[in-house]
Amino acid sequence: MSDNIVVDPSIFLNLTKKRSQDLAEVKSLVWRLVSIDGESYLGYPEDTRDDRVCVVIEKGLVVEATIQ
Repeated sequence: MSDNIVVDPSIFLNLTKKRSQDLAEVKSLVWRLVSIDGESYLGYPEDTRDDRVCVVIEKGLVVEATIQ
């Protein structure tokens, strides 16, 4: 676990994949793609971390983001 200040995952909503990746980098978060348009990629991890953002993308925009 990191010493990061907890990030509100809603800041990722409505961003494109690239912009959400860039924001995660700025915030020193690990970026994880859960799914795009219903197609599963990495899915949700079994472990939890306070420095990882998991995103779901629909129609080119992040519709769900969680710190996990």
